[in-house]
Parts: sequence; C-alpha cells; structure tokens
Amino acid sequence: MNLFRINRVVVMGHRGLLQLCDLCKLYNEESVHTPSSVFEHEWEKQQNCNERLDLEEDSGRESLLVSRNTNTGYSLLYAIWVTFRPALVKVALLRLSTDIFSILVPLTLRWVILFSERQAVFDWAGYTYSLVVLGAVCCCAVSQHHFEKHSRIVAANAQAVLAGFLYRKTLPFSHSSQQQSNTTRGTDLLREVEKVTELVVTLACLWSTPLRVALCLGLLWGELGPGVLVGVALLLVLIPVNSAVERKAKQLQRTQLIIMERSEQLIKEMLHKYQALKFLTWESWFQQRVTESRARELEILRILGYLTAFSMLNSICMPFLVGFSSIAVFVLVDDGNVLTPSQICTSLCFFRLLRPPLLELLGLFCVLKQAQQSLCHLEKIFLRKDLGTTQLVTTKEELPSDGFQQPCDRCKDKHSHSDEKSDHDLSQKGSGKARMLYLRAFGWHWLSVSLLVYLSVCAVSLAQDGILSVWTGEAKEVQGLEGWKELRNSRLSAYALLGLLQAFLVCCAAYCLTCASLRASHILHSKLLSDVLHMPMHSQKTDMRQLLQAFTQDMQVIDEELPKHLHSWLKSLLDILSTITLICFIMPVFSLAVCPLIILFLRLQSRFYSAHSHIRHMGANPVASLECVTQCVEDPLSGPKHREVCLTHCLQALNQNLLVKYNKINTESRAALRLDGIAGIVLFLVTLILLETEPDSGLVVLALICAFNIKKAVHRYPQAASDINMDMLSMQNLCEFAKVEKEAAWKKSYRPPKDWPQYGEVKFRNYESEASSNGTPALRGINLTILKGEKIGVVSRGKTDTDALVSSLFRSVEARSGAVLIDDINIARMGLLDLRSRLQIISQVPVLFSGPLRANLDPFAQHTDAQVWLALELCHLKELVRLLPAQLLHPVQRTSLAYSFGQRRLLCLARALLARVRILLVEEALPGVDLETEDLVRQLIHTEFKHCTVLWLTQNPLTVMHTDRVLVLNKGQAVNVDAPSTLLQQGPLFSQ
Repeated sequence: MNLFRINRVVVMGHRGLLQLCDLCKLYNEESVHTPSSVFEHEWEKQQNCNERLDLEEDSGRESLLVSRNTNTGYSLLYAIWVTFRPALVKVALLRLSTDIFSILVPLTLRWVILFSERQAVFDWAGYTYSLVVLGAVCCCAVSQHHFEKHSRIVAANAQAVLAGFLYRKTLPFSHSSQQQSNTTRGTDLLREVEKVTELVVTLACLWSTPLRVALCLGLLWGELGPGVLVGVALLLVLIPVNSAVERKAKQLQRTQLIIMERSEQLIKEMLHKYQALKFLTWESWFQQRVTESRARELEILRILGYLTAFSMLNSICMPFLVGFSSIAVFVLVDDGNVLTPSQICTSLCFFRLLRPPLLELLGLFCVLKQAQQSLCHLEKIFLRKDLGTTQLVTTKEELPSDGFQQPCDRCKDKHSHSDEKSDHDLSQKGSGKARMLYLRAFGWHWLSVSLLVYLSVCAVSLAQDGILSVWTGEAKEVQGLEGWKELRNSRLSAYALLGLLQAFLVCCAAYCLTCASLRASHILHSKLLSDVLHMPMHSQKTDMRQLLQAFTQDMQVIDEELPKHLHSWLKSLLDILSTITLICFIMPVFSLAVCPLIILFLRLQSRFYSAHSHIRHMGANPVASLECVTQCVEDPLSGPKHREVCLTHCLQALNQNLLVKYNKINTESRAALRLDGIAGIVLFLVTLILLETEPDSGLVVLALICAFNIKKAVHRYPQAASDINMDMLSMQNLCEFAKVEKEAAWKKSYRPPKDWPQYGEVKFRNYESEASSNGTPALRGINLTILKGEKIGVVSRGKTDTDALVSSLFRSVEARSGAVLIDDINIARMGLLDLRSRLQIISQVPVLFSGPLRANLDPFAQHTDAQVWLALELCHLKELVRLLPAQLLHPVQRTSLAYSFGQRRLLCLARALLARVRILLVEEALPGVDLETEDLVRQLIHTEFKHCTVLWLTQNPLTVMHTDRVLVLNKGQAVNVDAPSTLLQQGPLFSQ
C-alpha cells in the first residue's frame, strides 16, 4: 500500500466519509489467496510424508516432521514456517536493525555530553552532533515502524490462513465428524489461532531478546563496571515476586469471571421474567440480589485494584531502584569512582532499554508452553479427514468486492447485528455528556486528589533525575576525598528518600484511582439497574439485547478498561507537560517551539484517530462467522449446499476482516512514525540548543534524559485518548437508558389505607387505555362494576384483550380517559407498589425465580415457616417439598425444570395464598397442564378465595361456566356482561 493511498484513507476518515469501499485494496502479494494455497499444499505434503513414515516402521529414520499420532504441533508449525518464510526472515532482519539503532541513540547522546565537556569523541561541530542524534532517532523510528508493521501483517495473514482452514475443518459432511466438531466453541478456537500466529512471529525474533540483554549489559559494564550486576540481580530477584503477583491476579480474575457469569445469569433472569417481577412488586428483592452479586464483584475488583499498585511500582519505581542500586554500588565500592554526566545519561537510558527484554526473556517459557498446547490442539483438528471437494479459500473471482453470496439467515442475523452495533457506535457524536456523567460518578474530590498525587509522582520522578544531574555538576567542584564522600552520601540519601517518596505516592495514586473508579462503577451500575427496573414492560421487551449488553459488556469496560486507560492517559499527559516545562526552564528559548509542536501533535492525533475509529468498526466478526458454521453443522436440517453457502459467506467475511486489518495496521504505523518524528524533533532541538548555549553539563544530562524519555509518553497519550473515546461509547449507552421512558412513580404522597382494599369492588368508569404501538387504544369505553367477592369470567377471541385488561388493572399502561376504582379509590392516585402489592395474578406461564424455594413464596420473610408450610399443604405440595434435601431452602434453578408445569402453577397459587389479597386474576392454563391439577387449582380458588374478587381470563368459554358473570371482550370493547348461561343462549360470539 503506497503512501498516497494511505493518506487518502486518513483524509477521508477525518472528514467522516470513509466507507468499506474506500479502503486500500490488497495487492496480489499481500492477499491471503497465495499463502493459503501454499499452506494447503505444504500441509498435504506433510500429511503424505507422515503416512509414509508410519508405514516404514522398521526404517529407523528420524525426521523433523513427527507422525500424526504423536501430535506435538511441529508439523503445523513447520507448515506455517514454510508458508511465510520470506516474510519471517524479513521481520527478523528488521528486528536486528531495530535493536542496533535503539542502542545507537544513547551512544549519540553520550557523544553530545562529552562534546559539552570539551571531550569530543569526533572532531565535529555542534550542529553535526545534533544531526547525528536526529539521524539515529529517525533510523530507529523507521526501523521500528517497518518491524512492527510487517510483523503484524505476517500475524494477520497467518491468522487468516489458519482461520480459513479452520472454517473448512469445522464444516464436516459426516455425522461422526459433526459430533467431534461440537466439542470446542468458536471463540476458544480462534483464540488458539491467535496464540499460534503470535508464536510464529515470536520464534522468528527469539534470538533478539538475549541479544538485546547482552548488548545492554556489555555497554552498562563499560560504564559502571560490576555494579551493573547488582541492578540486574535485583531485577532477577523481583521477577518471581512479580510472577507471584500475576498468579494471584489471574486467580482473582478467574474468581471474578465466575461471579460475573452468575451476575449475568441473574440479569438475564430479571429481563426474561420482567413482567412477573413487576406484577409481584418484587423489584426491590431482585435489586437487592443483583446489588449483592455486584458487591462481590466489586470486592474482587478492589483487590485487583490494589494489586495494580505493585504493577505501577514495577513500571515507575523499578527503573529507579535498579539504577539506584547500580550507581550506589559503583560509587561506594571505590572512593575513586566519580560519576560523570555521560555515565548518568547512558546508564539510565540503557537500564530503561534493558528492562523490557529481560522481562520477556524470563516469561518466554510460559508463553511457549501455552502456544505449544494451542499448536497441538489445532493440529489435531487439522488432521481430520475432510470429505469436501471444494478448495480451502475461493479465488479472487469468487470473492467480489462489491457483493457477497447470499448467506443463511443465521449468519445474516449475526453479522447484521454486528453491523448495527458498529453503525450505532459511529453515530454517537459528542461524548461530553457521557464524560461529565462519569466524572460526577468518579467524584470531584477524588478527581482533585488523583490529579494532585499523579502530579506529585511526575515531580518526584523529575527530581530524581535532577538530583543525579546536580550531583555530577557539583562533583567537579569538590576538593578532596572527604568533600567527595560527604557529597556522595548526601546525594545518595536524597536520591533514596525521593525513591521512597515516589513509592509512597505511587501507592497513593493506585489507591485513589481504585477507590474512585469503584465508586463510579457502583454508582453507574446502581443507576442503570434503577433505570431498567423503572422501565415500562413494553420498552423492556424491545431493548432486551441492548439491556444485556449494558449490564455485561459496557459495565465491564467501565469497571476494568476505563480506569487503566485513564491512568495511562493522565500519566502520559502529565509526563509530557512536566517534561516540556522542565526543558523550557532549563532552556527558555525552547518555549518558542512548544506551541508549533503541540499544534502539530494535536492535529496528527485528530486526523489519525478519526480514520482509525472508522476502520476498526468495519471488520467482520470472525467469532460470529465460526459460530455460524458450527451451528449450521449442528442443524440436522441443513444440507451440504446450505453449508457450502454458509462457509463461502464466512470466508468472505474473513477476507473483509483481513482487508480492514491491513488498513488499520498501516494507519496506526503511519501515526506511530509521525509521533516518533515529533519526539525526534524535540530531541534534536534540545540537543542543538544545548550545544549552542553550552550550559552546565549537569543540566545537559537532565535535558537530554527528559527529551529521551518523552517518546514513550508521546506514543502512549494518543492511544490512551483513543481508548478512552471508545470507552465513552459504553458510557453513552448508559446515558441512552437514562433517557428512556419510565413508568409511573412507585410511591406517591397519597398512600391507601393499610387494609385497602377491604371488599375488592372494581369499577371501570368509561375507561380508555393509552394507545398501543399501532396507535389504537387496547381498551375503549369500558363501563363495568364488579361486586365484592364476585367471580367474573373474562372471555375474548384473542389473548390481546385479556392482556389489556390485566395491564389496565396493574397500570402497565395508563388511562387516557376515565378511571378504574377499587373500593371507590382511583388507582391512578397511588404509587405502583401500593397498587400492585394488593393484587395477585396466576399467569398462564407460571414463573419461578432462581434461589431458595421459600424466597419464591415469601421473598421479604413476612410470614413464618408454619404459614408457608400451611400454604404448601393447602396446595397439596407439602409432601413434595418435605422430600427435598433442603426442604424450604432447596434451591430453585433458573429454568425451574425440576418442577412440572402443574407444580409450578400450584406454587404460584401458594404464593397468592400467602399474599392474602382481595383481588385475584387467574389466566387460563396452557393445554399441557393435566386436568387433575387444573381442577385442583379451581377448587382451591373457590374454597380459599371465596371472599375475594376473582377474574378468570380465558379464550375458552367452557372454562368459565362456573363463574357468576362473564365479560365478553372484542377488539378492546365490552360486548356483553351477563350470566354464562344467558350469554350462551343469546349469541354465537360467546359460544365461539
């Protein structure tokens, strides 16, 4: 992809006009088709070779390729190596050049310091040294840019090839292979594919890590002698501690995952049984259950947050500790060892370069072991016999860029859902309200304290470098050994105290960030839960998927990702500001370049962020594609032709995803290269000004160290800002739910008497309900009086009319005109909790909630165990419950499948018995309920609710012949009200 085409993509993305067709198309050598065919050919070649080796049992020959039966993964690894060998060799050479140039930059800074001390290494002018520094920085940046770009492209190509081959193997044509394919979920398989592709690039650059360690140690040995070994030994000692902390964090994360799964199941249950929850007025009970589960989750997050203090100490204080120990040993082991500015600068730079490869080297064994397991698993899948005859990846003619073959409905639904989500995300403009909502939840006091603490951490970090710089300047003016010892001891003490202060402040920063983010998470989750529980029932039905995403994915982003991104953003921002401020203080003339550099930096960030945010939403979801293939396999009704269509669509999505990855990699690498250019300009200007003004060598060291360290912050800030903007989409989703329609107030100033209703008399006075979604009122012109204790049958041709009557009594919909009076009190005057708690309904589909059986009958513990047992005995359930292991405390599963349909209906009746209401609504049971159970329900209602008003809701007139009167509803209107025998004689409507 040439520079012009990438720049065109960036410009169009900045203007908001970027579409999938505008992305840079892949060249032939970049396309996945060629490596796919090479991989398929090489894999078949190895399989044939392995089969021959298996037949030659007595040959005794050894081969690098192992037999299929051993399944060690080396055959797959070798096939990938042969497929991508030229690209991997190129990546290895780029890694070598990057290592060399990264070592060269501190050496050029050392030459600059020696030139300022009149000890020039070369007979060059001052500006020449500045140009050499700029050249070294540019070479390092370009080499790093190409290395990261090509390594990511190789990984993307390898992942596309393996995923395409995996799609083929997941689409078997025999029943036996179908059963085998069901054992692994698509997400886990693609995660293993990702591990294998990362391993390929890691192995290609495996030699680089020990090489970088050896080079840095050799150069540090030349500066500090044996003292460097103390710093390295300290790193090695702290590695097991770091590993122990990581193991503890992973253990906590596994526990957190279990709790999150339970919370998700609880949320799903709440959403699926939302109507029953509303009718029973059990919102506060379920809210308490969700809150308790959430509290356990936040407690795990709190401990993980405190563990981040160690991670922050590791990243911020570890370089100081290693440098301090090495320098202290160097100056204390021999009184003749005097620190020079060049030693300070190069030592600190090399220690910062040494730490990443040393950590990689020690964690390499664990990475290789995990990747080898993924290799074995994938090789086992790939070794299956494929009975299909089509090629692995279709040709370019079969994959048109402007249209796909029509996918199956399941695939279409999955991918359309992904597209809807991305379109929704991209349509969200202006996240200022979401940011303010999060900051208010975060707490302004915590925000102020956090800013102060983070600023103090940056100030102490600069003070540490300043102590060393001043020390080297003062060392040249000290006369005598005693003066040097006194200066050495005082500066080492001050340096150590600053280190302790930094460690304390880092812990404070971690504490503040953890407490504030947990406070925000708790407030936002509680607000979301409250908003959802106050939503009308009809709104909840349409937003089920979005609601579940808000409670799971969006809250996980706010809990875990947003605090990390805030830490990275705030740390990098303060690092940049404090570094620029210090450089301007050392050399005021540098302030003239600050404004142009900031404008250039912000413009670059804005242009590339817009394009990057558009591109990252265009990729197809490979997990959804693989799960679609797996589900098509599991579907016994899907034939070979249907499966081939599904596979073709998934491969097209894979190619689309690869195209998006290519453009994403190129835009990110271009942005990183330009950020390196800004950091290089800063270092060049600092070097040039220092060499022209010729300040004290200690100030030269301080300015160069600050300019050298700004590169990391310059890279981290845009990435953190982009991540925060993406996180704000989750916040905006929460804001959207805060604006949705809410049902009427749960409590009002008017409260009915505690014994209301005493009689259960219901009056409809010219009642007309609010319009439904089609604009037609569900009930119109209802005038009806139901006397106390009367048993009324409500009959309609469709369930819509009876549902409308239930909604009107429970005020799921409000009255447009007229009123409903219970014991002469208008139900619109009171809150929903006061109204619904005085009514009971036995629904057509009985609902039980997960938790103890007793909680399903009496969640607020308002009755004694004896009363609960009596209700169960009246419903003929006492013996059943008594035989359960935990009896009343026996857990009810979320699906309630342990109880028959009739038993669940009787449990709902027992629940109504305990409520002691005066008005009961009974919906007709489904046809699956046995007649004996339904007769028992009818008998119990007639005996135990004989003083109550009962409404029997049905579409079968024969089931309400026992009632006092029958109300006939048709299209929202009361057609007739009379005795059932009279209505049966008058007209055909009731009989139908």
